[in-house]
Amino acid sequence: MSRRQYRGAEWMLCAIILCLSDWSAAQISYSVSEEVDKGTVVGNLAKDLNIQTQQLEERGFRIVSGYSKKYFEANLRTGALFVNERIDREELCPNLLKCSLNIEGLLNHPMNIYRIEVSVVDINDNAPSFIEQTHVFNISESSSTGERYPLPIAQDADTGSNSVKTYKLSPNEHFSIDVSSGGETLSAELVLQKALDREKQPIIKLTLTAVDGGKPARSGTLQILVNVVDVNDNTPSFSKSLYKVSVSENVPIGKIIIKLNATDLDEGPHSDIRYSLMKRGNVDSPEKFIIIPESGEIIVKANLDYEESNAYELRVRATDQGASPRSGYSKVLIEVVDVNDNVPEISITSLMSPIKENAEIGTVVALVTVTDKDGGQNGLAKCKIKDSVPFALKSNYKNYYSLMVDGLLDREIVSHYNVTITATDEGSPPLSSTAVITVQISDINDNAPLFPEDSVNIYVKENSKVGDIITTIIAQDADEHENAKLTYSLLDNYPKTFPISTVVNINSETGDIVSLQSFNYEETKTIQFKVQATDSGVPPLSSNVTVNVFILDENDNNPAILAPYSEHGSVNSESIPYSAEAGYFVAKIRAVDADSGYNALLSYHLSEPKGNNLFRIGTSSGEIRTKRRMSDNDLKTHPLVVLVSDNGEPSLSATVSIDVVVVESTADIQTQFRHVPVKEESFSDLNLYLLIAIVSVSVIFLLSLISLIAVKCHRTDSFSRYSAPMITTHPDGSWSYSKATQQYDVCFSSDTMKSDMVVFPAQFPPVDGELISINGGDTFTRTQTLPSKESRLKICKENVWIHCVLFLCLFDSIASQLSYSISEEVNKGTVVGNIAKDLNLNVQELEPRDLRIVSSYSKKYFDVNLRTGNLFVDERIDREELCPNVAKCSLKIQAVLNNPMTAHRIEVNVLDINDNSPVFIEKAYSLDIYESSLTGERYLLPIAVDADTGSNSVKTYKLSQNEHFSLDVQSGGEHGVSAELVLQKALDREKQSVITLLLTAVDGGKPARSGTLQIRVNVIDVNDNIPTFSKSLYKVSVRENTAHGSVVIKLNATDLDEGMNSKILYSLIKRGNIDPSNIFSLNSETGEITVKGNLDYEETPAYEVRVQAMDQGTVPRSAHAKLLIEVIDVNDNAPEISVTSLMTPVREDAELGTIVALVTVSDKDGGNNGVTNCKVMGSVPFKLKSNYKNDYSLVVDGPLDRENTSVYNVTITATDEGSPPLSSIRVITVHVSDVNDNAPRFMEPVINVYVKENSQTGSVIYTINAFDPDLDSNAKVTYTLLDSFPRNIPISSVLNINSETGDIVSLQSFNYEDMKTFQFKVQATDSGVPPLSSNVTVNVFILDENDNNPAILAPYSEHGSVNSESIPYSAEAGYFVAKIRAVDADSGYNALLSYHLSEPKGNNLFRIGTSSGEIRTKRRMSDNDLKTHPLVVLVSDNGEPSLSATVSIDVVVVESTADIQTQFRHVPVKEESFSDLNLYLLIAIVSVSVIFLLSLISLIAVKCHRTDSFSRYSAPMITTHPDGSWSYSKATQQYDVCFSSDTMKSDMVVFPAQFPPVDGELISINGGDTFTRTQTLPSKEKVCV
Repeated sequence: MSRRQYRGAEWMLCAIILCLSDWSAAQISYSVSEEVDKGTVVGNLAKDLNIQTQQLEERGFRIVSGYSKKYFEANLRTGALFVNERIDREELCPNLLKCSLNIEGLLNHPMNIYRIEVSVVDINDNAPSFIEQTHVFNISESSSTGERYPLPIAQDADTGSNSVKTYKLSPNEHFSIDVSSGGETLSAELVLQKALDREKQPIIKLTLTAVDGGKPARSGTLQILVNVVDVNDNTPSFSKSLYKVSVSENVPIGKIIIKLNATDLDEGPHSDIRYSLMKRGNVDSPEKFIIIPESGEIIVKANLDYEESNAYELRVRATDQGASPRSGYSKVLIEVVDVNDNVPEISITSLMSPIKENAEIGTVVALVTVTDKDGGQNGLAKCKIKDSVPFALKSNYKNYYSLMVDGLLDREIVSHYNVTITATDEGSPPLSSTAVITVQISDINDNAPLFPEDSVNIYVKENSKVGDIITTIIAQDADEHENAKLTYSLLDNYPKTFPISTVVNINSETGDIVSLQSFNYEETKTIQFKVQATDSGVPPLSSNVTVNVFILDENDNNPAILAPYSEHGSVNSESIPYSAEAGYFVAKIRAVDADSGYNALLSYHLSEPKGNNLFRIGTSSGEIRTKRRMSDNDLKTHPLVVLVSDNGEPSLSATVSIDVVVVESTADIQTQFRHVPVKEESFSDLNLYLLIAIVSVSVIFLLSLISLIAVKCHRTDSFSRYSAPMITTHPDGSWSYSKATQQYDVCFSSDTMKSDMVVFPAQFPPVDGELISINGGDTFTRTQTLPSKESRLKICKENVWIHCVLFLCLFDSIASQLSYSISEEVNKGTVVGNIAKDLNLNVQELEPRDLRIVSSYSKKYFDVNLRTGNLFVDERIDREELCPNVAKCSLKIQAVLNNPMTAHRIEVNVLDINDNSPVFIEKAYSLDIYESSLTGERYLLPIAVDADTGSNSVKTYKLSQNEHFSLDVQSGGEHGVSAELVLQKALDREKQSVITLLLTAVDGGKPARSGTLQIRVNVIDVNDNIPTFSKSLYKVSVRENTAHGSVVIKLNATDLDEGMNSKILYSLIKRGNIDPSNIFSLNSETGEITVKGNLDYEETPAYEVRVQAMDQGTVPRSAHAKLLIEVIDVNDNAPEISVTSLMTPVREDAELGTIVALVTVSDKDGGNNGVTNCKVMGSVPFKLKSNYKNDYSLVVDGPLDRENTSVYNVTITATDEGSPPLSSIRVITVHVSDVNDNAPRFMEPVINVYVKENSQTGSVIYTINAFDPDLDSNAKVTYTLLDSFPRNIPISSVLNINSETGDIVSLQSFNYEDMKTFQFKVQATDSGVPPLSSNVTVNVFILDENDNNPAILAPYSEHGSVNSESIPYSAEAGYFVAKIRAVDADSGYNALLSYHLSEPKGNNLFRIGTSSGEIRTKRRMSDNDLKTHPLVVLVSDNGEPSLSATVSIDVVVVESTADIQTQFRHVPVKEESFSDLNLYLLIAIVSVSVIFLLSLISLIAVKCHRTDSFSRYSAPMITTHPDGSWSYSKATQQYDVCFSSDTMKSDMVVFPAQFPPVDGELISINGGDTFTRTQTLPSKEKVCV
């Protein structure tokens, strides 16, 4: 039995006692200290309750409580209440000042209940303890004395005087402790008494002790670890204040030249130093050097050049990474060591180019100056000319040279010279440089025009058009420009008396020779004349060329027929005998042609009537002969036409007609044609002449052909020297034609219909230019229109040096050097010196010798007075402009004299004056200095820049008067003067945030000049002020029902710092195990405290909250305040209903007054809010009865019936007397236990069961189910059978029943035909005490099954016998043959029979009634029917599955009815009528014929439709694919064909893709690339492959 059931049984026993007797209640209180020993007596109950000790045992006194442990027990012999379990107040009542245990004492006979309260008194059994073993404070070393830090509070489980009473701190020199009492709580703060220094002591260890008030006192300790947080109070310090290092100017980029080292006593980021270079004034040293911020390594960034700067002064800053960074400074002097890294520089100051090719030796071409930026031996250079050229260098003065002509010049051989001058210094190793001076040679007219050949042969066709260009004469002139510009003229050399100018004309510019008349070969065969070419030079030069013009014959004369057939239009007649043999001479045609050559070479052709083929003619001889003998079919007269044609182009011809008459004999020829000339036996003169002419023409033709071939080969060879022409199209629409190294650029205009282009080779003069005209028809003509050797003249700018060169070319030159000094900014006209005097020149010679001042400067700073010889200032001289950042400034000029040529070098030193004031690059300079900076710290100031040098540069700096800073001026020798700002007095941003100073830079001039710079010192705030609350203690009241988010109070703290140092964030401090953030929320930015959790007056009537205000400085500072929040009580707690003892379940036959449960009502509120009233809601058979104050008993107040209501939810309502009143509801579930008060019940009084016959033995035929509303064993039913069988057989032999499940099982198989139904009873009995039972009648109905076959009745019932029936041959359709009768032993559908007839295949003579069984004829008999018809009748029932029986009947056909009676009268009557078979065959033949005809028509129609539809598509298209296949497509049809590459023959059948292959064609392609095509189906279109 479980513990719960045990306690229930105990209370049930008490309830029974209470039901039999009266009961009463009382209250008694005791006190006992915690942790007392077991058995300690608390008090005497018998004495205090006035009960005799004997009654305690007799009445069964017991101690009952709702705790998990039984802390107290009663001694029934003495009546003493003693401790039974260990009592720990801290476990029972944690965090409560008062702790009590409420128990109950029960007495039976009669029932009495006593309330006993035992107060547990606290003892000092717990020492104070801290939640954490070690507490860490991170306190900045900059914290001010007096700053406070809240300490953790200790927890003590004891209360009252045993709780924590004080705190103690271990002795130390930096901190003290301040303990404050807050009423019920005690707190302590750590107070800073002495400033911290991390560098001396980074960690301070303290011990905090909490002591309680017990006797003896207990204590607990906490280890406090104070980490002194570093602040940036130390400045980085370099190992040296000045570093010196030397480096060669050729040091590679990236080379480390020095590594600096600075240290910082701070730690972390405050000691993490970053190095940087400072830019001061306009000197940007970081352009040449970089410093690695992390390591302090100075690395060369750019190339160092000694000539640019021989030393660098770097200012290096070391800055730590603190939030208020501090910096230290150092100076690095870098000396650059010179190396020979500059090559000599060659400059051309005056280049006299071009020079004439007839210039004399000694002519000055250019002035050359060699300079070297290096010094000493590295700067000394020697100059010479490389290679062999007709020029020489002559030294003038030091590194000044003159380039002079030193040999003969010829422009036609060398038009320009690239003179290479090499300058080499004397450094180690020596360096050299070269300069190339291009000297152009100007042309003089020293070459006459030249023709390519001495004579020119021209071939002109006769009858050419007047005005045609017959040739173009081109001469070449080696000169250029005007000296090469040629004009052409004709010189008479014509063989006749008339001048050549009447025959031809020449274009004087282009050389085009134009014909002035048409030539006739038959009149003039050749013409000769001369052409003269003259250039435009001074004086002009000329040359001649002989021109031979050969007239070429044209075919302009027709052949002429000679006698005797020369008469035009006449018909000549010749006779031949009939017996003439083949080859018989008929006649000879002779003709001549006035032309020559092939134009006079004649050929003869014969034309006969159609169908005649009797004669032939020699094509070259003109002889007409017979081709065969005559025949009787030939005509007697044969008209012949002879065509004589020459071989000209186009060919010309003449014709002659001859009638050849056939005579019988030779005699007839003689008689008829006596005047026929005698046959020529000898070779005539004409033939000789013709032969000579032919030979001549042939020779000429052969020679001409050979000449043309030679010329062609020569041109081809010359042309082959060049690469193939290439035409390139450009994106802008132009194109280029290039041939080898020549480039022709062509552009077409986009806005014209016709474009002309002139093509010139890019690097040769346009001597062969051609004008190409391209018209809109994409054809072109080419005409030579440009004269040879014409080019553009380059226009050169004249300068003043040309005049000097003209004189320098005539005389030798000498050189000297003069030096003068002059101050800058002197007035124009100021005399520098007297050149005439210093050079020992006569003043009268200056003007005749054209003395001039020449310089390479953009301005002419000096000029000379030719009358006095004074050198004077001609332009403003500004030394700072001419020589910026250079100590010495000089101007180098030249004085040039002519007749003879003399050049003098003059150096004018420009002296500096104090005309520039010191200037600061920055207009204003800002310094950000932290107010925590220590006195003595230094800050570099910008340097002033003074364009003046020497004593006129900056010499000192001055600072305006102020109380915080002084100025330290330092002299750097050659590197100038620098200044540093020194802090003399500590800064305080809260007093003065900005300090304005004035820095003055003063130079050393007389009078001195100065420049000023405004310096603004921004005092940067450091976090040196602690936030301050407006109050040290805040008090506020808040109702306990305040909604979440309601503002309780807004705190306010201020900080004198600025920025993040003054931005305050508020936070709540967790102290011990009290975390106020669970109840309140503090807005960290605004200081608003809002309600976050639920405030409960009953749980905590007041809160003491510690608030911290912390600024956001890098080393934050904080302040603390105390907030007391009083919670005002409201009626927010509803009464709580608790059930201490629930006696459930309750028997349904329980008597009135039986106790069901003990109910206690409590309310956490006080006063009227805690007074409650309790009652039962609704109509239930229960009520509440008050025992003592808020203790009640729930008792039975009416009859119970579990079958009607097995569970009662008793609702108890408790309401307090607060305003407004609150109430609570408690539902007590009371279960009613069952008693056996209900018999089993069947759902129906009679049960009908249906069972199929032949069912298996042992199958469940039905399940009986009875219901009992009782529970458990009272509702457990068993079943039994009672006999009620109609026969004497007991029911137990037929059926059996499962006593537990009610399953009725058959013990035998049932037969519907034997027994249709039977009846019995079943009894159901429960298991209650006493047991109850009931009966039910069961009717079992047997269901029929189809288990019997149909039975055939007489006369056809004999099984296996064949029955016979006879019918007459004349029987009509429907004639009765027989009737089959059958019966079935089953019933219903199983006995419903149907009849079916089966005849031999092909017979369809009889039918049977499906329901009647009558056999009748379906039609009349025919001659084709059999005489005996065997029939099989099938009789089937409608069961599932169906059963059947069969009977066989032979139906015999007899002749007549009488034969039916007489057995042997079977003789058939002769059939006279048309039999049915014949009719059927006829119908079948007609049907087949009609179907065949319709099919044929349909096929033809479909074929025609498809052919037409195929023809609707477009023409076929064959597409060849890259893989060797091809596609044949016709509109939307596509034929894809592939040929195999490895076979000799391929066949393919082409079908449309979307139609059946009705129009396919078989194409066979064999290996011979031929194909045959066979049309296999009709088609309207052909496929072409």
